Amino acid sequence: MLKRTFIHLPGVGERTEAHFWRLGLQTWEDFLAVSRVRGLSPGRLGWLQGEVRQSLARIHDLPYFAARLPVAEYWRLFQHFRHRAAYLDIETTGSNWPRLTITVIGLYDGSGFQQFIQGENLQHFPGFLQSYSVLISFNGTQFDLPVLRANFPGLNWPPVHIDLRFVLARLGYRGGLKRIEPQLGVKRPPDVEGMDGYMAVRLWERYQRGDHTARNLLLRYNQEDVINLETLMLRSYELSQTRVLALATRPKT
Repeated sequence: MLKRTFIHLPGVGERTEAHFWRLGLQTWEDFLAVSRVRGLSPGRLGWLQGEVRQSLARIHDLPYFAARLPVAEYWRLFQHFRHRAAYLDIETTGSNWPRLTITVIGLYDGSGFQQFIQGENLQHFPGFLQSYSVLISFNGTQFDLPVLRANFPGLNWPPVHIDLRFVLARLGYRGGLKRIEPQLGVKRPPDVEGMDGYMAVRLWERYQRGDHTARNLLLRYNQEDVINLETLMLRSYELSQTRVLALATRPKT
């Protein structure tokens, strides 16, 4: 999708991008191969082609595209930079927002899964995070990231954060993670099915009183939260791509 994207170019919005697609200019290479484009003056076309050449030259420069795309369109970067992405979810207890006590942080990169636990290895989280350039969460904008920033001041964050709550809302899927998952074919194992954040707080409290079974169940719950984000990201990417490409087939108004 990245090479089909034109809205990162100055002065190009969704309608102009769709216009390019309708003309058969499906990729940056297509755009560079033409000598005229209906609706563009020769000077404007030449200038935009220069911008496209720069995009090709910086195809692996994630901050370059992050600075030029609207945050709501960061999903377009996913497939190209997937090898540098990590899925994240946290569990907390306490009530002093945003300085909640973090109990568990789950981090998954599509192959390896790591958990950082209060009183065990939580302090190692910042070092692990530096390996990634794209962070994917569900409602991380309003919850996970503010809490993490309060607990790890000065932490260098990846340049791109894709919040699936808002990506999915644009696709018509609203509500919490547990409500949306079944609509997209995600089913949780019986041992954690029906659990929510409130129950996660209670499990941590039980663990603090010596119940190690509660600890293990909390870690399982967090693991499902994190790993399921990959399925939701893949589905969101497919649906979002279908949505924007459909603009090229709509009659002009």
